[in-house]
Amino acid sequence: MQKENLKVAPTKENVKLTLRTHVQEVLAVMLAFSNLLIKETEALKKADFKTVDTLQADKKLFAKQYEAKITALATLREELPNLELALREKLMKERLRFNKILDENMKALEVAQNSTKRLINRILEAARSAVVDEKQTNYSNGGKAMAYKSAS
Repeated sequence: MQKENLKVAPTKENVKLTLRTHVQEVLAVMLAFSNLLIKETEALKKADFKTVDTLQADKKLFAKQYEAKITALATLREELPNLELALREKLMKERLRFNKILDENMKALEVAQNSTKRLINRILEAARSAVVDEKQTNYSNGGKAMAYKSAS
């Protein structure tokens, strides 16, 4: 016996429930993602790259979840004005908080990246300098050029 799939047209209450559910899911993901970004930012400031590395899998997962939740919520954009005021204000407040946390995280990532570049450049410069120092011409007491000094 086949079951008939009867679809009920969404009522205003169903749409509100769906919208409310979507907003609550977005808020939950933003909160969890924010907490992870705060941990990562603190670790970056301490140059604790081991912790930063352990957070990357979750960060990627939260980014995908956030994108999916925001995309789903965008399909209900026309219904947002019908959302209860308190929840709409909470969504706006949390979005601003999330954006601030995200900006702080991006700045910390840039600082860490620049520090790493400077460190690499210092290492390369020291290596170049060591090679130049090893390949200098030696002179005898009489002022005549002798063979190159080698590290060998």
